[in-house]
Amino acid sequence: MKESLYSRRSNLIIGFHGCDQTVVDKVLAGEENLLASTNDYDWLGNGIYFWENNETRALQWAQDLAERKSSSVKNPAVIGAIIDLGYCFDLTDNIYLNELRNAYDVFSDLYIKTGQPLPQNTDIGNSTDKLIR
Repeated sequence: MKESLYSRRSNLIIGFHGCDQTVVDKVLAGEENLLASTNDYDWLGNGIYFWENNETRALQWAQDLAERKSSSVKNPAVIGAIIDLGYCFDLTDNIYLNELRNAYDVFSDLYIKTGQPLPQNTDIGNSTDKLIR
């Protein structure tokens, strides 16, 4: 991707992260940092996931997690952050959408050449949210 004057975002956003209240308390007290998710099925890869300008959706996410038997979220809560987008892979920008298309084509070709089926988004349990990504 060609570097340009507009490659680096110069704006800040407010992000909200859904988690357990104990996590919020420890982060605000400076005792812990938020932990990056490293699941193979994470949609956008490893990292800490935030809902941009949407505290309600972050809380809904935490509430949905709390309903799962194996979840560590028992008391759903939200923590906010001011995020500098910097060099951001912005899926609302055509430059990045083209980059994503190119990456998908390379990924797809690799699977075809090795005779493997492309990974599929699938449901888990009773959810129809395609949680295995």
